[in-house]
Amino acid sequence: MGMRIGLLSLADANIARAVKSPSLAWRLIVPEIPAEAQVVRPQPAKTPARGKKTAGTRKTKPKVVPMLKLEANEGTRCDLEKSWHGIHYLLTGSAWEGDPPLDFLVNGGRQVGRIDPEHGPVRTFRTDQTRAIYDSLSSLSPYELRKRFNARDMTAKEIYPDIWTRSVLEEDSLRYLMDNLDKLRAFLRQTVEAQLGILVFLT
Repeated sequence: MGMRIGLLSLADANIARAVKSPSLAWRLIVPEIPAEAQVVRPQPAKTPARGKKTAGTRKTKPKVVPMLKLEANEGTRCDLEKSWHGIHYLLTGSAWEGDPPLDFLVNGGRQVGRIDPEHGPVRTFRTDQTRAIYDSLSSLSPYELRKRFNARDMTAKEIYPDIWTRSVLEEDSLRYLMDNLDKLRAFLRQTVEAQLGILVFLT
């Protein structure tokens, strides 16, 4: 499936809870995880040394990981598919650097931690930070962003995915990025209007 970046809207109070307990963010990002994966199981008891007597082992119940209680407008998702790195390039002109807050797809925010081996660290942006991201993005016109598209430079900088100089028309690749940029802009506008922050996660 490749690497995809998604965003999810969340209130500051729930962001704080997710930072404190990363499993809460995990449950939001992958709600369809099997029931057995939603349980934190106790560690097995250590085998006693040979010849030593031990007291009876007390069984502990598995701890079920709770879900965050979402208010109205929370939990809206935006999937940028494989366009995220190209969008970062249009916003910053770089592969992995850039000035904040426009580097938010790959940098910045507060890291929640590694959710599980198949996902990268989740990063959170509070309501005020999300508004700053949206304001900065809104200051860039579609015309200016289109002018920044440079297929050769993107290939040289190894912008993911490696499609920019293939036989497909470059205009198709640019349209793909601009369509997802429009989706991102609309998501951020809705999030800011609802006075929410965001989670940014890699899948």
